[in-house]
Amino acid sequence: MSFERLVPGTLEWDLYYANHASRYQFALRQIENQKSRYILDAATGVGYGAHFLANNNVAKIIAIDRDKTAINFAEQKYGHAAITFKIDDCETFQQSKQYYPFDVVVSFETLEHLPNPELFIVNCFDCLQPGGQLIISTPNKLVSSPNGILNWEFHEKEYTPAELVELLQNKGFVDIKIYGQQFTSIGILRQQMRAELNRINSNPFNRLGKWVQRIFKRLPVEAVLPEQLEDFEIIEYIDLNDIIDKSTKGPFVLIAVCKKNGLVLKS
Repeated sequence: MSFERLVPGTLEWDLYYANHASRYQFALRQIENQKSRYILDAATGVGYGAHFLANNNVAKIIAIDRDKTAINFAEQKYGHAAITFKIDDCETFQQSKQYYPFDVVVSFETLEHLPNPELFIVNCFDCLQPGGQLIISTPNKLVSSPNGILNWEFHEKEYTPAELVELLQNKGFVDIKIYGQQFTSIGILRQQMRAELNRINSNPFNRLGKWVQRIFKRLPVEAVLPEQLEDFEIIEYIDLNDIIDKSTKGPFVLIAVCKKNGLVLKS
């Protein structure tokens, strides 16, 4: 697949927004539990996640992305008194340094895109106050690329649960908890129905008929059975072997929640 970020008004947004929004709901629960008030949303994209957090009583958010177009969009559509949007690179945090230290860094689906992921984790560590929290997600390699072949055009590397834990430990993070985002029973059912609908829609005569209808009625292309928030659950895995044993049927996204140990480490 080839789209890099979700943007409102696109087919990908209609299809996958709930998938991404559920992770920000999870982050909010973690932040509220820690009573954290100063947040960095790293690789915010167009800012919908930062806006969700800001609307739910998080006091101050610095939201960064290296893409100027994305930040401009975020400022226009998701501007909020509690959010400061900045153009910044996750491998440098050059513009973010003036705002150090943070209580929490939130970064979803970022790690796998980076040529220098270790540098990003070091930056996350350095920008946190002692005991500060990192909430980070990345695709589960056991599900998304079990044969070692990356299926997403913009991914540099994907991680197994053990590889993710090792990366965080090596850069000084402690109290690492691993969660998995997976489909609920209704999500699995909807996924199966979606696959069947896509199979029907792939029939060339069916596609031709719908194309003719859209041309004459000027109808937009619609998402087939879009994902809903109820389709997903995020649960903690105490034993990483439970994820490994599930193989390709395990959680499709790994989420790590961990803390800075108080020591400043460099790569």
